[in-house]
Amino acid sequence: MKKLLLLTLFAGLLTGALQAQKKGVITVNTSFAGIIEGYDHINKTQLYIDGNLAGESSQGLESVPNSFSVTLLQGTHNLRIVNLALYEGSWEEHTKNGGYSLDALYEKEIKLKKKMKIDLVFDIDKEETRVNVK
Repeated sequence: MKKLLLLTLFAGLLTGALQAQKKGVITVNTSFAGIIEGYDHINKTQLYIDGNLAGESSQGLESVPNSFSVTLLQGTHNLRIVNLALYEGSWEEHTKNGGYSLDALYEKEIKLKKKMKIDLVFDIDKEETRVNVK
């Protein structure tokens, strides 16, 4: 009887520990609109979770949409997504402070469950970043 009680207690603790470690997936999709001829920069997008780099897209031209996914623990996180442009051999944030026409970034505190999809459209013509979170 004691063995059965200990086994049940151990199984309950193990189940609780596994539930506390559930993971979710964030998928980031990026695209540009209103690209001016001659300014189709090579770019990439980085995802920071709680201040740490968690993932990065592949490099490519702004005219080609890009996507990447990151797996992390479920729960509340501070999220920062920033697009970078390759300029004269160096990566720089695609922001107004860097001389670009828009801030190609998104910052938000999120609550991740199983899946989250973040679609970002960096609209150069309208000088805005449009965000759709699902």
